[in-house]
Order: sequence, then structure tokens, then C-alpha cells
Amino acid sequence: MTLKPKDALTQYHFAERLKLDIMMIAHQYLTIPSLKKEEKIGAKYVLINITEILAVDSHAAATFTGCDDFNNACKVLKEVINLAKSNQFGLASEKAGEAMIPITTAAAVAWEVLHNHGLL
Repeated sequence: MTLKPKDALTQYHFAERLKLDIMMIAHQYLTIPSLKKEEKIGAKYVLINITEILAVDSHAAATFTGCDDFNNACKVLKEVINLAKSNQFGLASEKAGEAMIPITTAAAVAWEVLHNHGLL
């Protein structure tokens, strides 16, 4: 599928926003083990909910743009959720990093179109 500049801009926007959010949660999952016992449950709950929102956002980006890389990231984010639910926060963080790969691919494809049209 050849992206038009307007579609590339939308795809680039979705990808860059998701990249930032995924980097944030990847880091936050690593902080859970260092929290006090009474804080861990709440932190886990919040991060799982944020990750669920990011998975939904990623799926919505795929639907809106037609870029399947966003669906691939959504699948990985669902794996992150399962790891977090089983208190495997280090693995959840690593897996969140893996979600960056398809998102970065979507951003790079869009950036190339925007660059070729002199928009970036």
C-alpha cells in the first residue's frame, strides 16, 4: 500500500505517540519490584490498565490507518498484560520493548513518505 502524505502524517503521529507511551510503561514495570508491598498492587493494577489502553489504541491505529504493524504491536502488548498479571514485571518490560519494533517500522515507513514529499 502506497501512503499518501496525509495518511503518512496520521500513521506517523499514531506511531510516535505509541512509542513514547510504550517506553514509559516498559520503564514503569521495572519499578514495581522496588515498591513497598502495599504499593505494588495498585501500581500493577494501574500499569495493566494503561497497557490495555495502549493495546486498544494500537488496534484503533491499525483500523484507522490500515497499517498491520499496529496490530502486531497490539498482540505483543496483550502478552505484556499476561506477564504483568503473573507478576513477571521484568519480562513484561522486555516484552513491551518488543512492541516498539512494529511501531518503529510504522513510523519509519510514514517518515519516508513525509520526507520524500519535503514535509519532514
